[in-house]
Amino acid sequence: MDAAGGGERAEVQEDVSAITVSRWVRSRLFRSYLWTFLLLWLVAKGAMAVGAVVGDARPLAFHPLGEALACAIELWVVALFIRAAHEDILLANLGLPLGGALAPLVPVHAGLSLTLAILA
Repeated sequence: MDAAGGGERAEVQEDVSAITVSRWVRSRLFRSYLWTFLLLWLVAKGAMAVGAVVGDARPLAFHPLGEALACAIELWVVALFIRAAHEDILLANLGLPLGGALAPLVPVHAGLSLTLAILA
């Protein structure tokens, strides 16, 4: 009898191949992270705009250091949500480290911020 008490042995998958990036960014789980990230981007962009107005700068300009800091904070908050929901375990089972799962959000942040700066 095994530890689960069922009498049957559980099969263990030895060769777990990581999910591809293209498949990952099309998944529902990634889309849920993307929506959270977009909301955080809006909040961060609003805070940066207020700070720019107070500091007599263009509110929606692209400031590389500010954008990098905002992106890092946004990713950190998304990572906190993921860990709070214990989804980091699911990501590990998919062969994705937390950083690898969130990496596609970095160009999303840069693209949105650059587009907004160009249009403003």
